[in-house]
Amino acid sequence: MNAYIIVEGSRTEMKVYPRWLEIIAPRLQRVKHLSEIKDYNYYLFSGGGIPSIYNHIANAAEDIIDFNLKGNGRIDYLLVCIDTEEESREYILEQIYQELNQRKIVLQDLRLEVFEQKVSMESWFLANRKIFKTNPEDDVLRKYIRHYNVREKDPEMMENIDENLFSTKAQFHHAYLKKIFAERHICYSKSNPSEVCNDDYLKQIIKRYLETGHVCSFGRWYNFAITNFR
Repeated sequence: MNAYIIVEGSRTEMKVYPRWLEIIAPRLQRVKHLSEIKDYNYYLFSGGGIPSIYNHIANAAEDIIDFNLKGNGRIDYLLVCIDTEEESREYILEQIYQELNQRKIVLQDLRLEVFEQKVSMESWFLANRKIFKTNPEDDVLRKYIRHYNVREKDPEMMENIDENLFSTKAQFHHAYLKKIFAERHICYSKSNPSEVCNDDYLKQIIKRYLETGHVCSFGRWYNFAITNFR
């Protein structure tokens, strides 16, 4: 079982997904080049954001079809991990298949799986209840909690607090997460998401999903990974 994985961003996802896969699917090994794929391998590529990721998905499909035809190995899955931000899963799927159809790409028996990060990957990170302080010292964080308590409510469903402060929900979710970490004297940034890469942090997100059904888009990715790659 092999996979070609395209993630939207070039920073957070490129660090977090390999680490999480090491934890929950250690049998699956990353390769640096497509030609190195043999068995239980994956190749990871950044799509460089929206809208360029849609073109890269089509390019990847063509590369995989060509790779499989050569017969030196086989890639079973093309996996796409992408933020929904202000859009829906249905809209994202429409954009992907529109690009594939315009280029007349037929996937044949290649399985395309799209994992939306609703609203963003930071929305998933907000699901860790263990790191959340119920009575923080920071006034801004207190304001965020009054707006929407992510310890009790599903982080994926959180609306923007103020469009004059944050132009998108994803920006607000990111700011909220940074405040939660700062309360614990931890620095978080998209280029340095090291805290969320550790074993316990991932276990807390899994626990939240299993106990509450929250962050269901994370749950879909997690269930796929443990079903197909363990």
